[in-house]
Order: sequence, then C-alpha cells, then structure tokens
Amino acid sequence: MDSAMMTNKFAQGNDGYAKGMSPSRDPLIQNYSNFKRSSEPKRVMFYDKGSWADYPEAVVEAIKLGFSEGKPMIEARIEGLDCFLDFYRMLEIELGSGNHRSISWIDVDGKCFFPKAFINSCDDYEPDFHHGYGDNSKIEIEIKLSKLASSESLKNVDLNEMERVSKRKKEEQAEMDQPEQEESSSNVKVKRRRSVGEKELQSPRWPRTRVLRVEEEGYALVKNLFLTGLKSVEPAAEVTVINQCVRTGPLDVARHQVFMKQMEVTKQARGASNMVLAWYGTSAKDVESILMHGIGIPAMESRSEGHGLGIHLSPLRSPKNSALLAETDENGEKHVILCKVILGKCEKIDAGSRQDHPSSVEYDTGVDDLTSPQWYTVWYANMNTHIIPECVVSYRPANVPGSVTDVSCVNWVPPSHLIAKLLNKMRSSLPVPKFQELQSLCGLCKEGKLGKNVFMQQLRSVIGDDLLRSTVREIRGL
Repeated sequence: MDSAMMTNKFAQGNDGYAKGMSPSRDPLIQNYSNFKRSSEPKRVMFYDKGSWADYPEAVVEAIKLGFSEGKPMIEARIEGLDCFLDFYRMLEIELGSGNHRSISWIDVDGKCFFPKAFINSCDDYEPDFHHGYGDNSKIEIEIKLSKLASSESLKNVDLNEMERVSKRKKEEQAEMDQPEQEESSSNVKVKRRRSVGEKELQSPRWPRTRVLRVEEEGYALVKNLFLTGLKSVEPAAEVTVINQCVRTGPLDVARHQVFMKQMEVTKQARGASNMVLAWYGTSAKDVESILMHGIGIPAMESRSEGHGLGIHLSPLRSPKNSALLAETDENGEKHVILCKVILGKCEKIDAGSRQDHPSSVEYDTGVDDLTSPQWYTVWYANMNTHIIPECVVSYRPANVPGSVTDVSCVNWVPPSHLIAKLLNKMRSSLPVPKFQELQSLCGLCKEGKLGKNVFMQQLRSVIGDDLLRSTVREIRGL
C-alpha cells in the first residue's frame, strides 16, 4: 500500500470514529494538545480487545527519543511489522495493512494522556467512546491497580511476603537482644528501618485483600480522589488504610473471569461495555461478606428512596453519596468499596421508583440522570456479574460540628409534613436532576442516616441559599 492510499484509508477511519463526538472539540485538537503538554512518557500502551496493554521496552525507548526530539510521529517495528506512530492522532498504524489502534501514555510526572475514543480496527466491535461517565482518573486508577494485581505478582506475593516477614522478624529480634548503645547514626538507621517494617507488616482487616502501602502506585491517586469528593460533607476526614482486593483463590479467579466475560458480551451487544469505577458504601459486616461471597441484596429499609430496586453506587468523582450510606463501626471508621461496574446502556430511573429490572431489552442498568449521573443502579439479577470490588477505602470522619460522627447531629429525623411541603414547593422550582437529588437527600434524612448539620449543608448545596430562604418563609407563612 503506497503512502497516498494509506493516508486516504487512515482519514476514512478517522472520520468514522469521530462520529458521535462533541462537535465543539475535534479529537485531533485534543490529542495534539496532549502531545504538546506531555513530558517524556514513562509508560506507553496500545488498545487491544477492550483493554490497554504495554508496549515492549524497545518500542517505549524509541517513543521517548521521538518525544525528546519533538517529533510528532515516528516509525517503529512492532511485533515484526513496520508501523507508524502518530502522537497527534494518538494512533499506531501498520504500514502494510493500514490497520490502526489507539495509543496512550503516562508521562514521568504521572499525568495520563488518553484519546477521546479507544479504537482497534482489528477488533470485531465498534470504537469504545467516553459517554460522560468516566474520565482519565478512572483510567489511571484502573491501570495502576491492574498493574499491582497482575497475575505474575499475585502468584508470588504470599510466599515473598512470608519470607520478608520472617526475615524481618529475625533481624528485629536480634536487634532487640543486643544491649543498649549510645544513639549513633547506625542506631538511628535501625530505628527508621524498624518503623518502616511495622508499616509494611500491617495486616489486612478484610479477607482476600492486601494493605496498599503509601508508596505504591495507586494509593495516592485513590486517596486524593476520595477525599476531594468527600470534602463537601466530611472536610476533616482522614483515610486510615486502603486494602486492595487480591484474587488468588479459585472462587475469586472465577468471579473475575465472569466479570471479564460479561464485559465482552456487553461490548458485543452494545458496542461498548461502558465500564466505570464507582463507590459502594455499606457496613463493615457487609464489606467482609461482599469480599467473601459477593454482593448481596441490602436490607429492605435501605432501599426505599433509591433510584429503582437494585445496588446503588456513586460515580468516581462523587464518593460522598456512597459515604453517607456507609455505617460507622466500633472503631469509629467507615468503609467504602471502590468497584468496577459494567453499565452497558443506561436508562433514566426516577427517585423512589420501584422498578427492579430493565424496562426493555435495550437497557442494562439505570442512572438518576443521563447527562450527569450521581447514582448508578445495577439490578439485583446482575449485581455479581456487573460489579467486582477493587479496593476498600477505610476512613475516620473527624468529630467536628457538622460531620456525620458529631454526636449532636446523628439520628435526627425531620417532621414528615415539613419534608412533604419542601418537596412540593421545590417540584416546580428546581431542574429535574436537582429535584431528584433533593428527593434522595430527603429520603436519607427520613431514614435517620444524616445528621441535621450535614442535611442542612447538603440542602443548601442543592437548592441554594436564596431559594431555600424564600421557600422556608413560604412554608412558615411569613
């Protein structure tokens, strides 16, 4: 194929996957911006069969050289084939056949650069588009957690950890048996080593998990994303530990295989699996049960005001919604599970709906709002094929006025007639998504799951101070 034919075929392919994107932002412009903003790549990947895989080290080195010289495109030999890497379009093009697939990278500063659409012309399914449910943070967390939980590392983690623990204990016991010496620089090093060892020896609280250490990839990203999304309701919260799920046993491996197969089935049926990361808040007892046996149907009283009868999870950027449903344990901690969720094609479900399955074969899951969802609903029939836990974030809400653990604020239930009047007044004053958010908020409050100060803070956020003030006057007849 000569260069003119290849260019023409590539242009046709590019036009094909550009359909459906926002006309206000050409993907070429966005990808060009990615190249100009990026530092030298540290990790480079290609899109294959619905997931991202790493390029061989030799290819990565060639790409780094291209970046250092400011070249927007380079030629490289990949898997025995001559290829053309276009960083402006974020594509790898095989020169012989014209087949092309998306490329992405993470630079030395830890920034992620992904194309607007994920494509591979060799795959049988259509391009995987972003539909507003995910973002680069989701992709970055997924990649980093997947890298940590790679099958090779999981095969060796238990034996290696046991060997390290045994060796460390012997060293520490030998140090303790030695007589006390003056505070020398060598003793300072021993103390530092011992303190690090104690952190590494922290045992996981949950079955089938491992403690994600502070210095590991993924820890800071998950922690910062969680606390940022939580600060509007629990600004002084502190993450105490993050436990990452490991899948070494036959049942865990089987559950993961079922989830991956469901992704393939959904992708074939819908054109994209629409897999996202989402939060699920519950009690410590239920966290343990979920990790051992899978997700179960929650208690009846906790689903009265949800968007349909199913498992309700909140988007990656909104952990506060699920955190408000989590229960404080005997240690004063709350626990929220970060899950992978297959959404497929979503339909809108109103707050308080008793719907318990898709309204037609066209849909897979539900959302409270199609453009900016705050809740995802996975039907009970699909909860253990469409949801799989990735890690458990444990945190301690500070005991400050307005926080969920403030003793003066818990178990507060406002009079039902006031809630009814408030909803009636707001029905015509708020946009539908805001009104649905208000319904959910009032439902949580009626169940005694929100403190008074937290409820008022959230109420002001949803309604706004001016409208809330005038509505309260109307209700009071002033």
